[in-house]
Amino acid sequence: MELFLRNLFLASVLLYLFGAVISLILMKRQKACNIIANFICIAASALGAAASVIKILWVNGPIGIFGFKSAIPFVSLDMKVDNLSAIFLLALSILVLCVSIYSIGYISHYIGKRNIGLFNFLYTTFILSMIFVLTSANAVFFYISWEAMSLLSYFLVVFESEKEKNQRAGRLYIIMTHLATAFLLIGFMIIYSYTKSFDLFGSSAGIPEAARNIIFILLLIGFGTKAGVIPLHIWLPYAHPAAPSNVSALMSGIMIKTAIYGLIRFLLCYLGIEHTWWGVVILVLGIASAVLGVAYALMEHNIKRLLAFHSVENIGIILIGLGVCFIALAQNNELVGGLALTAALLHTFNHTLFKGGLFLGAGSIQYAAHTKDIEKLGGLIKKMPVTALFVLCFSLAISAIVPFNGFISEWLTYQSLFANIIPGQAGLNLISILAVAALGLTGALAAACFVKLFGISFLGLPRSNQALKAKEVPVTMNIGMGILAALCLIVGLFPFTILRLIDQVAIDLVGSSILGQLHGGFLIVYYPLKVSANSISPLALLIVLIALILISLLVIRIIGGKYIERKYGTWDCGFEALNARMQYSATGFSKPIKIVFKILFRPTRKTTFEGDWLYHPETIEYTTSFTSVFEEYLYYPMIRTIKQFSQRTKFRIQTGSIHNYLLYIFIMVLALMLYNRFV
Repeated sequence: MELFLRNLFLASVLLYLFGAVISLILMKRQKACNIIANFICIAASALGAAASVIKILWVNGPIGIFGFKSAIPFVSLDMKVDNLSAIFLLALSILVLCVSIYSIGYISHYIGKRNIGLFNFLYTTFILSMIFVLTSANAVFFYISWEAMSLLSYFLVVFESEKEKNQRAGRLYIIMTHLATAFLLIGFMIIYSYTKSFDLFGSSAGIPEAARNIIFILLLIGFGTKAGVIPLHIWLPYAHPAAPSNVSALMSGIMIKTAIYGLIRFLLCYLGIEHTWWGVVILVLGIASAVLGVAYALMEHNIKRLLAFHSVENIGIILIGLGVCFIALAQNNELVGGLALTAALLHTFNHTLFKGGLFLGAGSIQYAAHTKDIEKLGGLIKKMPVTALFVLCFSLAISAIVPFNGFISEWLTYQSLFANIIPGQAGLNLISILAVAALGLTGALAAACFVKLFGISFLGLPRSNQALKAKEVPVTMNIGMGILAALCLIVGLFPFTILRLIDQVAIDLVGSSILGQLHGGFLIVYYPLKVSANSISPLALLIVLIALILISLLVIRIIGGKYIERKYGTWDCGFEALNARMQYSATGFSKPIKIVFKILFRPTRKTTFEGDWLYHPETIEYTTSFTSVFEEYLYYPMIRTIKQFSQRTKFRIQTGSIHNYLLYIFIMVLALMLYNRFV
């Protein structure tokens, strides 16, 4: 079985490599390149998904996939897959399969305008780099794969490089990701200085407590930046709108999850959780990211920026689960730790499905209406009914509405927070209660946000010519979204299908199975909480609801008699006819929330008149905007300080004298010699 599994993983990797080569060979035959490269990715992802499920269910322990020792010290290509790697590879493979099907139709509008062969090469190698990150068995190979993933994603972000805003987004992304990588590198070097090994499956017993705390902070900053944790999130709302939508789906759906994988791999698996404050820090960051992420999403009218802030929100929800897990494990409470880890991993998987689908939906809207501005949409449900159905499914899932998958993972997160409330720990209990309140507020704001997104975009009348002329997208795009929408519903109706896989991961990491503590039913109740409302399954509830609707319609038809259609003119306040300007706008919908949170948003207003502005204005234009407090009060002052410091010091250090430069080199060499002598 192990040999078969190893060959299955290798076949998947080799197919991706073959797809990258084919993309370069067929660079001049753009249509063929697009179809063949994506079909190869579909086949490779199917093999990867099958191998991941087999690994989790039937093979115990890590499996070596490939090993190659280089002549360069410490550099070796060493790939291993354990259950933790496999669950992330499963999420990656499912998303890549759906995105690749979607891309066959989506990329067609770039043919003749862009280099499709180069795009497919970057797309395929980007997927490969994420696979290498998730299967790296030593820190050096992990670091190289991480760098490759960052650089390849940068080139995909700036793929439409003629747009200046895309260039700015790319610069911000590459700066932030390399700052994060610097923190990771320092953390890895500290690990090596004590263990003399880069083996991720080795022991960290030789690392003292103070060094462990420093490594925790370094890795949290490094991985937190890639994940988009507040206040390190600023690249996310710029990079996602700039990238093509199929790339945005991969970046938000799985790339930022590699940071969650890194936190679990290095902190939980390698270092081990010994301090409660580690979990408290992660829990607090999760609360802040969840609440502020969804709050900023509500203010956005660019669909992809809105979804980018929701990625911040959902990373926050995942971190809440991880924080509770770390707190519980530090107190040797394996059951609660396993429950919280299960909730975090399940939400990670669920977010891959519905957020990947939402970005594909945004791409379909842009493909058909040529705009990402919600204010310029409207009435798309009549123009794009299939797309509207799938976007509605994803919106319900991310809003944690029954019976979709988002509800299950958030409900388990709630239960882990309640289970973490233990008598005699007032401080920790207060944080858990605040986290419950924050999670509730986050859910309410998320529901409001997607009511705005779906209602303003798909319902009512078209607000622009782009929306009026929109047509349904190619069938392959809808197939890709349809698979993800179906999976969101299946996981919501049959959550134990994925929970059985995640439970194997929890057994490996915390040494305790949580599946036996979860009683099947509508609420999937964690048994020690002793909640009794667990007798109705999601599937049974759905069947009952459908039956009630059909019976109600039948009763109405029988009692009401024959249905007669009557057409009347809608009351229109004296206007000749209703038009799109009389509808709710996205700005108007979110205005009450902007007023409530005005301390956070710092809103500004501007009114412009044309004509006699006092009595008979021809037009009145009212615009509002908000301020990002993190950019305005954290990053901009920091950048100004660095620039001022650089201007002052460059005239003293960068003198242009070769003698001074030689002196600098001599002093540095002398310092290094003294360090090696006494350390």
